[in-house]
Amino acid sequence: IFIVGHYNVIARGALLLVSDVPLTPEGVKTEESDLMVTQRWADIHLKIGIDAMTEIGEKGERIKHFKY
Repeated sequence: IFIVGHYNVIARGALLLVSDVPLTPEGVKTEESDLMVTQRWADIHLKIGIDAMTEIGEKGERIKHFKY
């Protein structure tokens, strides 16, 4: 999502999927926990990003060379 915004020169923040809490030992990301988070949340995270970009376009905000 960030790459699409950057490529299209859209001044928007990045939509981040944060899955670790490094301040606690239990919150440090491992390969196993990263895989679980990706499997559980990546599809919905991508859908939220696409829906956000679509809504921006539908509300009439100019989106320079909008592609994704």
